[in-house]
Amino acid sequence: MTQPGQDCIFRHTDIRSRRCMRYNSSSTLHFYLSSYFTHISPYYKGKVKTVGSSFVLQPNLPDKNVKTVLIGEKYAKKLGKILEELGIAVIAIPENPCIAPQIACHADMSVCHLGGNRLVAAQAVYDKLKAAVLPHDLELIQASKPQKALYPDDTGLNVCIIGNKLLHNLKSTDPAVISAARLSGLEFHDLRQGYTKCSVCVLSSDKIITSDGGIHRIALSLGIESLLIKSGHIRLEGYDTGFIGGCCGKLSKDKIAFTGRLHGHPDENKIIAFIEKANIEIIYLSGERLFDIGSIIPIKEA
Repeated sequence: MTQPGQDCIFRHTDIRSRRCMRYNSSSTLHFYLSSYFTHISPYYKGKVKTVGSSFVLQPNLPDKNVKTVLIGEKYAKKLGKILEELGIAVIAIPENPCIAPQIACHADMSVCHLGGNRLVAAQAVYDKLKAAVLPHDLELIQASKPQKALYPDDTGLNVCIIGNKLLHNLKSTDPAVISAARLSGLEFHDLRQGYTKCSVCVLSSDKIITSDGGIHRIALSLGIESLLIKSGHIRLEGYDTGFIGGCCGKLSKDKIAFTGRLHGHPDENKIIAFIEKANIEIIYLSGERLFDIGSIIPIKEA
């Protein structure tokens, strides 16, 4: 696989876009967006117009072009400008003081999108987040239980929803999520992993990528095609490794964004081939190695 900037068909060097588009050997279009970042306020919404957009009905799985995403405020400062260039506004999730500082700005630890306009928020960020989501007509539901710093008491909202299936360690799932998911008619599937959303890259309702063997086996038993990859090789400050689900998010039905390059991951070729087989294009938001930000959560599309 070529390095970013090599063998480019088009090269845009102006500061506003700084974008290089290239084809790899399999002729799938990849976008490399440079790491030209600007400071963004914690509840940045950008200059992107979201009028006429609708809510993503199935969590993680937009049907159209995504117009609004949720990411942690620390990473909104780093990736918000790049997302704006793609026509995507950002709602920054406030830092969560109740969980470990290394993951306190991970969106998937503090909020759980249940589909449509419903969002469960951790007690520690609920009040701050209310003002940020009000203009977006989101129904914000407060989590029932306070989080704590140690696993598994920090995992109540880190559920993974794939189509009509909710996967999580159900002993740890916040009751507010359980209640809302029941009303939505979701199927519940129990597993050992509490960091479920972190651990899963959701490509479609029947395709995922994970490094967790337990999630992989359950997915296969549910008729979901799963690529099991080697753990590690994803940066997460303060920990030995991050997770594949925490460094990506869908930007449309046929596009997925990664925080950094897959180059250097031992299963890079397998991951790319699996994604290409699903007819999904890859967008790299930076030229760095993959880093875990607690997911890019698509909320609105148009």
